[in-house]
Amino acid sequence: MNTTLKLDYDGIQDVDVAKIFYHRGWFLRRLGLERLEASTTARGFHVEATLTCELAPEDVILAQILLGSDIYREVYNFLHKLDGQMVGQWNKLFDKKFIILGTALKEVSHETPNQKLTEILLDQITKKVVSI
Repeated sequence: MNTTLKLDYDGIQDVDVAKIFYHRGWFLRRLGLERLEASTTARGFHVEATLTCELAPEDVILAQILLGSDIYREVYNFLHKLDGQMVGQWNKLFDKKFIILGTALKEVSHETPNQKLTEILLDQITKKVVSI
């Protein structure tokens, strides 16, 4: 069974995301990185990393924190865990976000696949070798 880490990077540049993956990419290799996809959002970037191993929900949260995902999002996930609400799709990254203005929905953010960033991150992951 695979596990997908859903990483949310808000308010930083793509070069900063690349630095995170340069320094911590070995961690993804160690967990068995199978697939990686990056997207650009209105506030930053989303990265989904599919692993060959199966992780428990609390380990998914820890791994996402260790990879620098938005701390507020991960605290929210942790509180869901404490409240026993870890069923279904608790680890969400929205491909579109809306706000309600009166009686209408207004789109405020959406994901756009970013193949260039995906390639950069995969390249960064392979550059740093750390033996465990």
